[in-house]
Amino acid sequence: PLQSSVSGDMRMLVADTDITIYHKSYDASKRLDIWHPNHYTGSWYGRQEATVGDKGLNTADSYTVRIPTQDVISASIGDIVVKGIAKDPITGPSQLKQYISFVITAVYDNRRGAPALHHWRLEGK
Repeated sequence: PLQSSVSGDMRMLVADTDITIYHKSYDASKRLDIWHPNHYTGSWYGRQEATVGDKGLNTADSYTVRIPTQDVISASIGDIVVKGIAKDPITGPSQLKQYISFVITAVYDNRRGAPALHHWRLEGK
């Protein structure tokens, strides 16, 4: 995982990474999930986390992305975040293995306080 050289919450102010969010919606007429890629600029922070399980130490990559904007973005739990610009049509997460990516497990709307600090925080693994 890549790590930012900026510490703490200042990472969100360094919005220098292209980010694609594949937002999933359901098309009832086709009875299929449809994945819509949306492009943003934000900050990307990756780290490795460990938990202790029945079979010993388990490690997993964990990611936090911050997108500075005062607008609403299309992001939900279960959507996929890709580092970089991706335009590939997909039918699921397994088709994005060539990218650094993660599945969103938490979405935080942090559009409050000083307008210069408004952002969305996406977390996942």
